[in-house]
Parts: sequence; C-alpha cells; structure tokens
Amino acid sequence: MQINIQIEGLSKVQKKLKITADKLKNMTQFWDTVGRYVQRQTIKERFDKEQSPDGQKWKPLAPSTVKHRKKRHKKGNMKILQDTGELRRSIAYEPEDNCVKIGSKLKYARTHQFGRGKIPARPFLGVNDMEKQQIISMFRQYVKRQILAGG
Repeated sequence: MQINIQIEGLSKVQKKLKITADKLKNMTQFWDTVGRYVQRQTIKERFDKEQSPDGQKWKPLAPSTVKHRKKRHKKGNMKILQDTGELRRSIAYEPEDNCVKIGSKLKYARTHQFGRGKIPARPFLGVNDMEKQQIISMFRQYVKRQILAGG
C-alpha cells in the first residue's frame, strides 16, 4: 500500500525560500543599519554622557589638562575626549557581507580606548547588553522583512 501526499504550491514556496536565503548571504544592508546604530550610540551614550559602553564614568581630566585647555580656549572646553571634537567626529563604520567594522582612524583613538602611561583608558567603542539585544531585534526584523517580502 502506498499513500501519496502532494502539497500544491510547494515549489513556489521553495523558490521564495531560496531567493530569501540568497539575499541573506549578503547582509551588507543589515550591517549598514547596525553600523549606523552603533555609531549613533557611541556619540550619544559615550561622548555625551562621558562613559564607557558598560556605563562606567570616564576618569576626569587631569589638572594639567584643565589648565592647558583654559590657556588655549577662552572658556576652556572641559568635556572629556572632546577638546576639538575630532575624535567624536571620526567615529565611522564600514559594513561588509557578514560584519560591520566600527572605529576611528585617528592614531590617538587607541590610546584613549585602552589607556597608555599616564593617560587612563576611557573606552568609547563597544556595545553593552541593551545594545546587543537591540541588534538581535534588528536582525529578527530584517529576516522577517526578507521572508515577508518573498525574498
């Protein structure tokens, strides 16, 4: 005895799934969205609040730095890591097929991120747990849109 089961439209569904899978192989568009989000968070949550990704306040400016800035500027910009704003403006991202690179090309960015000698580490790059959850949510939404759009 033999039972044959046939699902009408199965080949159409399989074709749509293949198109969706092919689109998900190149996720540059998704990573571009993630890059924009992390760049915005870095500026808003790190530089504006003067804190690391995990919420730790950056070490205050050294008295010698405060004195130097007051000499150079009439009012003296006392924002940490923002004397000229160059570091803040340098935060950029490059989306690729399977990741996004986020950082700064400024030579002194590494020193401020990790610290060196008398300069304390003031991490500004990275994502916290809440941001990781947001990126996961963005991924789910992206995949859902791809599936609902039929590829």
